[in-house]
Amino acid sequence: MLTDALATLLYLAVVVEFATEALRSAIPFIRRVPAQLLSAALGILVCYLTGRGLLAPAGGGFIRCVYFDYLLTGLIISRGAGVMHDFIGAFSNLGRRLLRKI
Repeated sequence: MLTDALATLLYLAVVVEFATEALRSAIPFIRRVPAQLLSAALGILVCYLTGRGLLAPAGGGFIRCVYFDYLLTGLIISRGAGVMHDFIGAFSNLGRRLLRKI
């Protein structure tokens, strides 16, 4: 059950990462908003809309307010989105370097 929750968080982090990049490239005034702030807001919104939280499935019976779970999970997802961005960027740069050598 915990592995399912972590896999869901990974998927949601990818969704938040792509949504953040899409919004920043499509809407000019959003480029002025720091990416971390936009990513955190999207992470919390995605958790709220999907009803997904990390603490409740992980045995967090001490959580009485589900919105607090969404808040914490959204912040975790937003940080995961930054890691995913770096990961995708590393592979993108690797692909460019390999194509240059060919």
